[in-house]
This record gives sequence, C-alpha cells and structure tokens, in this order.
Amino acid sequence: MTSKNIRGRASSVGAHIFLALLAVLVLIPFVYIVLISFGRDFLNVSGYGDLGFSLQYYGQLFTETKYLYWLGNSILVAIATMAVTVVVVGAASYVFSRLKFAGKEALFQIILLIQIFPLTLMLVSLFKIFAMFELINKLIGLVIIDSVIASAGLVLVARGYFDTIPYEIDEAAMIDGANRLQILVRITFPLVKPILCIVAIQSFVLTYNEYAIASMLITSGAEHMTVAVGLQSLINGQLQQNWGMYCAGAVLASLPILILFYALQRYFIGGLTDGGVKL
Repeated sequence: MTSKNIRGRASSVGAHIFLALLAVLVLIPFVYIVLISFGRDFLNVSGYGDLGFSLQYYGQLFTETKYLYWLGNSILVAIATMAVTVVVVGAASYVFSRLKFAGKEALFQIILLIQIFPLTLMLVSLFKIFAMFELINKLIGLVIIDSVIASAGLVLVARGYFDTIPYEIDEAAMIDGANRLQILVRITFPLVKPILCIVAIQSFVLTYNEYAIASMLITSGAEHMTVAVGLQSLINGQLQQNWGMYCAGAVLASLPILILFYALQRYFIGGLTDGGVKL
C-alpha cells in the first residue's frame, strides 16, 4: 500500500470519527429530553426527582393542559401556511425568473431587505395592524403573517432553481398555444418539484416552531395557543416550571415534522443536490 493510499484512508477514517462525534454531540440533548419526558430526570431540573421510567408526564400533559388544542392549532396553521407559501413562492419565482418588467431587480432587492430587517422591531407595528383588522387571537392572522415571512425568504432560494429550467421549454409550449398559467402549472411546477418540496418543508417547520409572533397575536385563551406558546407556558406561566411535561410535549410535537420530512425526504435531498450542481 502506497503512502498516498495510507494518507487517503487515514483522512477518511478521521472524517468518519469527526462526523460520529458530531452526531453524538447533536443527539445528546434530544436523548436527554426524551429521558426527562419518561421520568428519568438526572439533574432534577423539574423539581420532582427521579421518577423512574414512567408515562406520568404524558398523562399530565393531556389531562392538565390543552395540549391537543395547541398541537392541532400548530398543525393547522403550518399546513395552511405551507400551502399558501408553495403557491406564492412558485408563482413569484416564475415571475422573477421568466418575465421582464420595470423594477424587477429593485423589487427583488426589497424582498431581500425584508429578510435583513429584524423581526423584533416589527412586532409593535404588526400588533397594531392586526388589532386594527380584529385578527388578534385568530389563527388566520398567524397564517397571513407567517405566509408573508416564509414566502419572502424562500423566494430567494427558489428563484435560482427556476433559472436552471431552459426557457426554450416555455417557448415551445407557447408555440403550441399554451398560456403563462398553463406553462406554470403543467410544465414548470412538475420540473421544479424538488425545490417546491424544500419550500414546503421549510415553511412548515418555520411556522410550526415560530414563537415570537404567535405569542404576540395569541394573547388570551389556552385553546387558541400554538404548541410553541403552550409549551412555553409550562415553564414560564400559571403552571409553574414543569420540565417533565415540557419535554413530553416537545417529544410529541416533533413527530409531525419527522413524518413530513420522511414523506418528502427523497425530493428534499434531490432538490438540494440538484440545485447545488445546477447553480
């Protein structure tokens, strides 16, 4: 075996060891959360001591809180936002990629500035606007603002992928009599399915985990809370600090995201790799 092969094998082994250690480091907090949710409170952070393996916290979560309302609200808002975002991002990316109009690049730069502007500086203005339209404590308000924020960020990602689709395909379709809407729905969307799946997953996750805006707009009524706001009330609210119930709720709340990613992982990974090669 040559010295070059030895160095290559040593480099490969070193990379695998580094990745294994990194994976362990990332997984430790998740493992600890799961253990706390089943009563294995090693650091006694919940104040109840080590209960041993138990489903007590899961039982309390459903009997003492409105957890099913929180989870249902989050899933409903996330699915609605995901649907709106996919349509808006798909249409906007097609417009920026294919059409020529005055001020296109300036408009695109404005969308970029929206991402740079800190969200916390907009909370007061957003609250006044939503109060004016009587959208406080209404899930439709969360869908509207989350869709705007998610679309503004993801259109920056999706446009590059749309640019990789040859414009000759559009020209051939127009020669055959197709209009812009037909081209977008029947030709372009199927070709950019991987990036649309990325948009769907990311918009769902961003909305599902969002806390700042949800806590601002949902000001009363436990049944109106999202899961992020509801879980926060378990450690900073009327239910005092109950880390066991919090961890149990966090474990259950992670399941919809895992299911969504598992269902769309083929498109998600394909969209990342294809986009990386084409761009």
